[in-house]
Amino acid sequence: MMEGEPKYLSPLWWQSLAVIRTLLALAFLTVGSTAVRPLPWTVIAMASAFTIYSLMVLLWRDVERRWPPLMSICIDVTVFLLFAFFSAGQTIWFHSLFYIFLLLEGAILHSWREVFTILVLSQGFFLLLRKPELDFLQPLVMLSGILACAMALEKRVLAERLVRTQQEAQELRAEAEKLRENERQRIANDFHDGPLQSFISFQMRLNVVQQMLGRDLGTGLKELQELQMICRAQVAELRAFVRSMRPLEVEGESLSTAIRRLVENFKKDTGIAAAYTSVEVTGEPESFLEVLQIVRESLNNAQKHSKASRVAIALSMQGDLLHIDIEDDGTGFPFSGSYELGELEALRIGPGSIKRRVRSLGGEMLVNSRPGHGAALRIRIPL
Repeated sequence: MMEGEPKYLSPLWWQSLAVIRTLLALAFLTVGSTAVRPLPWTVIAMASAFTIYSLMVLLWRDVERRWPPLMSICIDVTVFLLFAFFSAGQTIWFHSLFYIFLLLEGAILHSWREVFTILVLSQGFFLLLRKPELDFLQPLVMLSGILACAMALEKRVLAERLVRTQQEAQELRAEAEKLRENERQRIANDFHDGPLQSFISFQMRLNVVQQMLGRDLGTGLKELQELQMICRAQVAELRAFVRSMRPLEVEGESLSTAIRRLVENFKKDTGIAAAYTSVEVTGEPESFLEVLQIVRESLNNAQKHSKASRVAIALSMQGDLLHIDIEDDGTGFPFSGSYELGELEALRIGPGSIKRRVRSLGGEMLVNSRPGHGAALRIRIPL
């Protein structure tokens, strides 16, 4: 591809234009040489040189790479005007086809200003020449020139739209990669802070039990019973961890039913008391998944970070707003007081993933934290 050529066009366009140019040159040379009234030798010489040039461009693309992109169309316009001047009245069909080729070349490869320049120069040439044989070409030149300018303008609009689409796609890919990396990091952190630490502690306790059994059988058996309880707790924690990794499914369920099932599983896996009240909610399934994910992450936070013993969730509708209220009696957030979503983002505090999800849904959130006495989330999402 030459420097300055549009990157969004396939090389097939340039190859097709080169083929058309070569066919036109060969046709003009053949007809002009074999006609009953042959064209002047100067015209035949120009046609021969133009044919050689067209074949070279067709066979060796590097020929046009050695000069600016506009050089090619300047050569074509010059040849067209010279042919029109020296062969007026004898090859009108060629002039018409060649001019259409010029407009196609300009509309495909160049800007509307360059196409308009070709139109003005061609009209000026015909006006200065004033040959009756070329009078019929003037309206053709004008109409087709206007059409080619319109095509070039539309091409520019489509090209700009394509560039914007490519930029947006690149930004979306980068955002998706960032989200994947954040999710991998979150999973790694959750596993390290949860199941992995429990297993390390379990392994250390096993070593202690082994030593106790050798010295004091009764104390060792008592310690072994405690390890059994720890093992059951670890199994429950692993179940909760695996369940949190599974994709959410709400197909065939209402949002209220899906959240109720989520809360029941949470109580079963963690042993934490959880109360849930709701009303039936209608809306888009895509937003349902996000809302369900918000509730699941809030429950996970209450278990892992707040160490809560009780969680209460309420779902209600007021007009077009979905209200989600979540409270727990855990340790709360490190900060104290009430903060809205904008304040949380500005201060970089609060549950990051939940903030992003609420923002993506166009909602609002209020966090009320009482360190040592629990926290509450008040979320409002339009449906």
